[in-house]
Amino acid sequence: MKKLSLFTCAVFLLLVSIAQAAGVLHLGSPPNSGAYLYGSEVRPISDTNLGILENGTGSPTLEDPLLLIIGVANQTDSTYSGPDITLSAGSGSDAIYMGNFISTSGEVYSFLGLTGGNNSNSFANWAAADLAVNGIYATGFGIFVYELNDTGITGGARVDVTFASDLALGTFAVAYGTDARGKVYSTAFTESGLTTQVPEPGTLLLFGMGLLGLGFFGRKKISQ
Repeated sequence: MKKLSLFTCAVFLLLVSIAQAAGVLHLGSPPNSGAYLYGSEVRPISDTNLGILENGTGSPTLEDPLLLIIGVANQTDSTYSGPDITLSAGSGSDAIYMGNFISTSGEVYSFLGLTGGNNSNSFANWAAADLAVNGIYATGFGIFVYELNDTGITGGARVDVTFASDLALGTFAVAYGTDARGKVYSTAFTESGLTTQVPEPGTLLLFGMGLLGLGFFGRKKISQ
């Protein structure tokens, strides 16, 4: 009987640990789209919008507030004002400045006093990716937090965020939330978002037309 009791306790503890295991929040424009920017890490995001997707169809609805966290490269004080946001569902707060995220800050979730967040979003990872992707040498990231309420986001669903003005080049974005059981959902470095220098399709089209125009002009001049 004693052995059965110990076995039952072990199974219970295992089930609790599984239930509390961290979940993933994906970011992107839309989430899970676009080629990885830095090896097999970091998704591209638009400078005007992004989506937050809760991984795992059937996972519980997240509690309020869901946090959207952005890190603005080399913005080391509160003089920068994070753009206003509108959501596809629910409402968002103004951006709250939380300080300068630097090389001694560890990872961004613990920097904000949040527990259980994915520990891959360190300053070192952010800075290395920004340098490789955008040529930005970041000595710090100004951290701004938006509180998203009444989104109703649940497993397999997403909430879209639109910014009233452009995010600065080289801005990182991650998210953090919990469900009613206390299970933490956060963004891995693999699924964090980063604004990049990739031209918009319209810009590429205009550039291509310009090259064609120069080629036509050059051929006409030669024929004359």
